[in-house]
Amino acid sequence: MVGLILLFLKPQPSLSTKGGEFAKIEVQKFHAFQTSTASTDFKIEGSRALQYSDHEVLYDFTLSKFDPQTHTQEHAKGEVVVRKKDLYTFPKGVLYTTSNNESFWSQKGTYDHSKQTFDGHGYFYLSAPEGDVKGDDITYNHVAKILRAKHIHAVINLENTQQSSRKSPTGDLPF
Repeated sequence: MVGLILLFLKPQPSLSTKGGEFAKIEVQKFHAFQTSTASTDFKIEGSRALQYSDHEVLYDFTLSKFDPQTHTQEHAKGEVVVRKKDLYTFPKGVLYTTSNNESFWSQKGTYDHSKQTFDGHGYFYLSAPEGDVKGDDITYNHVAKILRAKHIHAVINLENTQQSSRKSPTGDLPF
């Protein structure tokens, strides 16, 4: 049985038609896990996944991972994500949440996994214990901890900012 599954899931040549490319693999109502000897590193759920020769498309997806350095659970949810190598494009928006009460929504955007950057297009909303920020065209560099955007409106809770700088395991939000 395992051999049959591996034979079916191994990369196959794509079929092309006049109307476009056919998916090599289609999966519906799925749960996938990436594990290590210590824990489950990554979990993907979705209603549908398509694999083409150079990209993959997930529908009604939830991507979940645990960051062992910060002890934070992270989730990304959306209607559609297109993955091509290290680029994850969210043409219908993405909601990112963490277990330490931080959340972020962008109307559209692209996450570059190799650079750990997110380039948003359109409206965004960010919420954390330290305050709320909204605006347009957000760019976030996780490595440099730099957030940039246009037309920014922020409400900052100074009391929570002082408390979270002492308690927050991530300190990721640059307020």
